[in-house]
Amino acid sequence: MKNPEIKEIQARLERGMIDYIKAAQPAYDRSDVVNCMQLITVYLDEIEQAESREQAMNLVKRTVLSLNDLNEKCEDELIETDQREDIAEIIILAAHLKGFNASDEDITEEWRAW
Repeated sequence: MKNPEIKEIQARLERGMIDYIKAAQPAYDRSDVVNCMQLITVYLDEIEQAESREQAMNLVKRTVLSLNDLNEKCEDELIETDQREDIAEIIILAAHLKGFNASDEDITEEWRAW
């Protein structure tokens, strides 16, 4: 998905996680940030191809559960408040742009542990 708003949020998300590595000693490293960004990129690529709300929600569920697993591996330090807001915004906006949900409908909440 080549939406400029989504690209901007992705860049801010990645930058924030990497900056935190430099400022503190979190339970995650650059490879965990790369994994997180890859999960989001795969979601964006796949949501672009989704043809129904059901298919989209399956993608959301799989992505959120994978992010839960990654965050748990990182002792719940990878996805803090700012990251949660950015990730949820990316997921919600991408599905909204495809017409699968309202822009203010949190389609991640059902599965989200972060």
